[in-house]
Amino acid sequence: MALNAAGEAVFGFKTNLIASVTVLTVLLRDHGASERLIGAIWSIEAAGALLPQILGLYLFHSYRRRRRDLILWHIVIMLPILLVMAGLTAAAGHLGPGAYRWGMLLCHAYYWVCIGIVNAAWGDFIASLFPVTIRGTVTGLAMGAASLAGAVGALAAGRLIRGYPGHLTFAGLYGAAWVLGTLSLCLWIPVNDQVLQALPSTPRPSFRQSAGHFAHSLSDGNFRAFLLTRVLSGLGFCVAPFIALRYMAPEGGNLPGGTVVSCGAAMTLGFCLASLVLGPLGDRWGHRIGIVVGISTQMVTLGALLGISGLTGCLLAYAGTGICNACGAVSGSNMIFETCPHEHRMAHISVGNLLIGAPMAFAAVLAGLVAEAFSLATVFRICLALSTAALLWCLLRVREPRTLQARPG
Repeated sequence: MALNAAGEAVFGFKTNLIASVTVLTVLLRDHGASERLIGAIWSIEAAGALLPQILGLYLFHSYRRRRRDLILWHIVIMLPILLVMAGLTAAAGHLGPGAYRWGMLLCHAYYWVCIGIVNAAWGDFIASLFPVTIRGTVTGLAMGAASLAGAVGALAAGRLIRGYPGHLTFAGLYGAAWVLGTLSLCLWIPVNDQVLQALPSTPRPSFRQSAGHFAHSLSDGNFRAFLLTRVLSGLGFCVAPFIALRYMAPEGGNLPGGTVVSCGAAMTLGFCLASLVLGPLGDRWGHRIGIVVGISTQMVTLGALLGISGLTGCLLAYAGTGICNACGAVSGSNMIFETCPHEHRMAHISVGNLLIGAPMAFAAVLAGLVAEAFSLATVFRICLALSTAALLWCLLRVREPRTLQARPG
């Protein structure tokens, strides 16, 4: 548990040095990015993190090699792209704005597809190490450590951007992120995974076997109700990249880019506090309550985006976003674990995230188009309506998995 929390803390610091909703958004906006392109950042993350997970069933099928393969995937395949982004940013003055924007967006897409491929395998790895009675606490502690360290990362990034404006500062942030990300993965090397080592070797699943597990998962009515809740709530909160645009605009207070990046620390602090509360709360009372809290919070956050401008509004919007993200990361992930009606949890995680992620691939891009055609306020109002529908559906149709028949866990 300690190594898991420490590794997540270092990774969280690294992530928020180059947070896409603040640092990358400001960087691309400075190079002429439109609302549509800014929306593509969120769509890339949502689609990349969720859609490719089926590939992980075949790449990380062995429990005995799971820890080694996951560490190597991050260090060798995924993290080096941050060095490429550092190089692109350092050379931005010699590239056309269009070439730079698309180069960074393609690298960002590569990074998140790599995350997506490993996502279900990592979740199953962590879930396999800890019993269901403390799994929420473990998740909350790890996410809380990541976000607390991430708040420091966001403040550091904002301070550097304000104090040393220019391409080289952003390039340095991406280079530092590569170093820290690599270091964080090394902290998982000594993790005790004897529980997994004791499991028998498993052959790579066939497509027919995987399809059978997917069908078994989707035959569960409560799981389907949970998925629809997550889809509606995701569509209702595809606004994270637009928060920076809202408060950098004259009607939002005309805040400088460095200030907006520093305000991103409120997002990570909100994530931290919510994670530390939601984990133990879910272990005791069930994780459905965290889903309800998350949707309610995003409705309040959308209200702040519509009605509160300036520094106060920016801080409130990012803090609310952090709480919403924590509800998805802690409560949402544990709900997926606990709704599994069969023994192949990795397949269950994959099909759930696939169906949640598919609509997210287009949500923020469409929101960007609406913002260009009408206004950001119109986007926020549509999202508020979708969030209301998500809350009502969750309250009426989703049941706490622990009150149903016994699950594999």
